[in-house]
Amino acid sequence: MTYSPATWACLSGLCMLVPLPFLDDYLATRALRRALAIDAPTDAPLTEAQLQVLTEDRSSMLVGCLRTAVVWPLKKLFKTVLWFLTIKDVIDRTAYAAQVIAFVRRARAEGWLTGREREVRDAMEVAFGRTRWSPVTRVVLRYERPDLGELPDPDWLGRVCQGLRRQMGGAPMEELFAERARSEIEAG
Repeated sequence: MTYSPATWACLSGLCMLVPLPFLDDYLATRALRRALAIDAPTDAPLTEAQLQVLTEDRSSMLVGCLRTAVVWPLKKLFKTVLWFLTIKDVIDRTAYAAQVIAFVRRARAEGWLTGREREVRDAMEVAFGRTRWSPVTRVVLRYERPDLGELPDPDWLGRVCQGLRRQMGGAPMEELFAERARSEIEAG
């Protein structure tokens, strides 16, 4: 049985519930890769090398280890008090995965996935870096939720992912991504 990309995006978010450091991120990345692989058309599948580039973790290994060494024991110690942080991580990771799928769909439609995966990934990093994209944070701070301009997904998990993308400001992020990718590709 083949699951939809939205199912794998939600599974990517649920991987944040795994209590072992590094394993949760590894599993979430694997689920995102599966979502991108399933979303690719059968006549133009994404190779493992392309999936690696499109989902690579660009954060510093040292910073990640330090963060894990400090945050993980605190989360374990105060799990009953800080449960909302885990829920926020699940929601953020699901929204992130749904937005990455949208970026890759746009890149595929523009023809940017033919040897230009690094530039596409750089544009993703810029779009995420320049936007306060966490859906939970945006709700708390009452940011606007621009319409995505997409037809409603018939799958209920797809509608959940679309709602999270709308909440995270997915439409302006996608335009920022497209501008950056276009300029990177034209410059290269």
